[in-house]
Amino acid sequence: MNALQKRRVKTVLKYTWPLYIVSALVLGFGLNFIFAMTHKIPKYQEITMFVSGVSKDSEKLEKDMLAKYKERELKSFTSIISNPEDSEYVAKLTVPGYSTADVLIIPDNVMKTLAASYFAIDISDNMYHKYFEGYELYEQSGINYGIVLDKEKAQEYVYLPSETCYLFLNGNSVSLGEYTLKDANIEHDTALRIVQEWGKHV
Repeated sequence: MNALQKRRVKTVLKYTWPLYIVSALVLGFGLNFIFAMTHKIPKYQEITMFVSGVSKDSEKLEKDMLAKYKERELKSFTSIISNPEDSEYVAKLTVPGYSTADVLIIPDNVMKTLAASYFAIDISDNMYHKYFEGYELYEQSGINYGIVLDKEKAQEYVYLPSETCYLFLNGNSVSLGEYTLKDANIEHDTALRIVQEWGKHV
């Protein structure tokens, strides 16, 4: 390469070097996106829980849940924990809570202002006899929508309100086994199993 060619290369690099950086970044993000899409975890292997309270040890909650439900193919567990006394509580409950949570823990005082039918699947007789026979139920307008929470099951992970709290199954969850509204699969019932474990017997 002669001196003229070297000068031309330097001139080109002087004005085009940002393009190389941008191209590398775009390529990196593109490959990352493709990898994420092709290796995406199936929804039934993910569980999100909305908890009304104050976090004590959310990392332990995640670790324990993943270990306990590993045999049910659980690969991802996320908790959304929000204090009912905080100003952003209602926003967290109605946006990420209603739209992404498979299981919701809501105190009695809050439920007095909510219509359970808006987000919770009703506990049919079949579901009751299969999973929740002998449990304390939450009833609204003559329909069973939830299970009373056994607070001892959650006390090492979160500080709960002093009043009675209830476990609800989100009607949009794909982890409701045969009761899932779309693509029901009897084996994909992790949300039901969690409520079964954390529920309180009569």
